[in-house]
Amino acid sequence: MAVNREELRRTFALANEFKEGDLGVGGTRDEAARPAARAALGALTLGELRATALVEDGVSEALDATIDRRLAAEISALTVGELKGILSGGRAAEWVRRYRDGLSSESVAAVVKLMSNEELSAAARQIFNPLPGEGVSVGAPGHFGSRLQPNSPGDEEEEILFSVLEGLTYGCGDVVLGLNPAGDDVESIVRLEELLRSIVERLKLPTRYCVLSDIVKQSSALSRVKVDVGFQSLAGTSKALGGMVGLDVDGVLELARGFPGLYFETGQGSEVTNGAAEGVDMVTLEARTYGVARHIGKRTGAWMIVNDVAGFIGPEVFRTGAQLLRACLEDTLMAKLHGLTMGLDVCSTFHMGIEPAELKKLTAEIVERAAPAYLMAVAGNADPMLGYLTTSFREHPALRLQTKRRISTPMQRRLTELGVLDGRGLPRADAGGAASLYAAYLKAGGDARTDEALRAEGSKKIKSLAGRGYDLGFGHAADYAAPPEVEARLEKIYSHARRALYSTLDEGVLREVSPNNLRVRTLARDREQYLSEPSAGERLRPEDAAHVSRLYGARRPRVQLVLSDGLNADALNENARAVLPRLRRGLTEAGLHVGEVDLVVTNGRVRAGYHAGELLGVDLVVHLIGERPGTGLNTLSAYVTYGRDAAGQLRWSPSLDHACTTAVCGINPKGKRPDAAVEEIEGCVVRALEERRSGVALGSGFRKR
Repeated sequence: MAVNREELRRTFALANEFKEGDLGVGGTRDEAARPAARAALGALTLGELRATALVEDGVSEALDATIDRRLAAEISALTVGELKGILSGGRAAEWVRRYRDGLSSESVAAVVKLMSNEELSAAARQIFNPLPGEGVSVGAPGHFGSRLQPNSPGDEEEEILFSVLEGLTYGCGDVVLGLNPAGDDVESIVRLEELLRSIVERLKLPTRYCVLSDIVKQSSALSRVKVDVGFQSLAGTSKALGGMVGLDVDGVLELARGFPGLYFETGQGSEVTNGAAEGVDMVTLEARTYGVARHIGKRTGAWMIVNDVAGFIGPEVFRTGAQLLRACLEDTLMAKLHGLTMGLDVCSTFHMGIEPAELKKLTAEIVERAAPAYLMAVAGNADPMLGYLTTSFREHPALRLQTKRRISTPMQRRLTELGVLDGRGLPRADAGGAASLYAAYLKAGGDARTDEALRAEGSKKIKSLAGRGYDLGFGHAADYAAPPEVEARLEKIYSHARRALYSTLDEGVLREVSPNNLRVRTLARDREQYLSEPSAGERLRPEDAAHVSRLYGARRPRVQLVLSDGLNADALNENARAVLPRLRRGLTEAGLHVGEVDLVVTNGRVRAGYHAGELLGVDLVVHLIGERPGTGLNTLSAYVTYGRDAAGQLRWSPSLDHACTTAVCGINPKGKRPDAAVEEIEGCVVRALEERRSGVALGSGFRKR
């Protein structure tokens, strides 16, 4: 028997432990409201929850189609409170193995809302979903592994290669080598897939590899390159999934069938921050996301892992270490109850304010209490491309010792054969490190030089990369702690990021690159509100909106340039001279009418550009905005958005779906070079106007003029 949908949504939201992201969907800071909501939730039966669709969409249909109806019927009379009792007992794993395919995602979400951190931990440490494999396999009770994440701000192959090699010396990468590409075009995907394949094949590594673009672009690349693992971020509503990739569950499933392996990423908050939550709270949306992964996994039968990126979005979702711990415990248990093999990216953005030392302590606690299958592993705690804090290579041996768990048996054997791990699976103090693996890699590729010459070359390259700011070749102190110079580097990056968040636009730069501009502000009254409430930076304040709407007469331009400080005004200060004049000149030479007045926005988010488009009634907006800091670089992004729908009507709105915009990111001389970025932006603008679309609908790649 179904219950009232709106009432159930409200009860679900009020029953959650507090996180800022739930405030927009009925959550509350009022602790007094939680006990009654939890009591009401605990009295509901699993049958009642399954009979009530929180959202009428393709995700709900997929979740229902995956449930084993016989098992669901057997447990339908159980209340959520009774389910909590089962999971809190000593035979939780046995019960879950029998009945998990009959558990709805909403039931899973409901029960974790009633559980304390201690109860979540006790259950999570009993339940494991290992992948097939020899000995200690990925996800087994005795296993603790990693996704080796060798990101490079410019997709430089040498930076990626040596990051992988360094990570291997710490026993990292047994689950997957997973690279986030800075360039998201098919050409880049093909090149990077080939690089990762060459590393795995030459070194005979028993692991998987993946370029984390999206499943649509990877499918386009299949005709040109072997793609080992298909990747896609998932979401708990069809609206959110469509905003990510332009497909519903059935479309993602169809493409997923084309890959031998699948890697899905999730994380509380993506739906609420993109206006696609459909009135549902974050925990429930995350459970529904795991239901989508379960659905695709069962339908394809492919090798599959899931990664929960907990803490990547920012303080609008949650902001404290205690909330991060809670989210990781909730998510890990929910994934395990869905039968998934899942790891965690225990991470923090620099504008959350969780300092590196605190994050390291939290990571050790979460690994112990949640028992995830794996964590991230990067060269240093600050990812050099994505700009956030996560787990370093050198933390992993210490975490394995702490938990008395090990990497997969085949990977430990192979890294021992390569001479970088000892018999206990720990880094060898007398090994040649990444330089020796570099020699082995080149030898396997046909290089005829001596081992000594190749190792010397490798050492020289590592030293050069370290000089450019990479945490490579520094080794470790006692107990795998970071050496002093590495700690100093991380503190420098953290301090740089915190300063960048509060930087302001340089008036001298603006006068030089944009002599004819209109300065406007968003609704954010100050920087603190801007950082904690993204919506305040998405609309221009009324008095400025009035000025903007009167900026042009009857002859409106086709293209409007917007400049915003974003999360790092220094990105504009540093890169505007190399980008803006060249971009304006190129667009004009392409025969486009570009607005004579640039809009310069203080405390602007990406959606402020959409609001500007709405006020001006132009066809297209190019929005240059400072990216989130944390890489040590001041990187700029350009958002190219076509403002008309298929019928030719203006569709501008501050709530326009981000799937409608095309992003060119990482613009910096040490990332995506400004000249290359301008060419890419120009190509996107021309294509968008010719094809009358942008974002997901425009697809990947740009056409050179």
